[in-house]
Amino acid sequence: MRNDGTRVLLVEDEAIIRMDFVVGLENLGFDVIEANAAATALGLLDAGLVIDVLVTDIDMPGDMNGLALAREVRRRCASCRIIVMSGHSTPESDEMPERSVFLPKPLSPHDLAAAFT
Repeated sequence: MRNDGTRVLLVEDEAIIRMDFVVGLENLGFDVIEANAAATALGLLDAGLVIDVLVTDIDMPGDMNGLALAREVRRRCASCRIIVMSGHSTPESDEMPERSVFLPKPLSPHDLAAAFT
């Protein structure tokens, strides 16, 4: 699967997991911007970053978890694809933003990329 440069914002607080996803997705042709927390991700969006896909873990440090981040990104960008992931919890369907997908960890960059479509 080769991509045409779709821009992905990957939000994951675990550095090793984040690095694995970034390298894997970049090898598949995605343009990946990384953030270690929801506040960092929102700062990038506030600074004008335009994304096609948000991939976020649920459990992160700070005042905002990944579900709240996903809902905020959906509010700002109706066309953005949103992938929510977790190895610890499974959200209820009413907790997820419209047109978003939940993936349980562990998963690979190929699993993520397959969910982008």
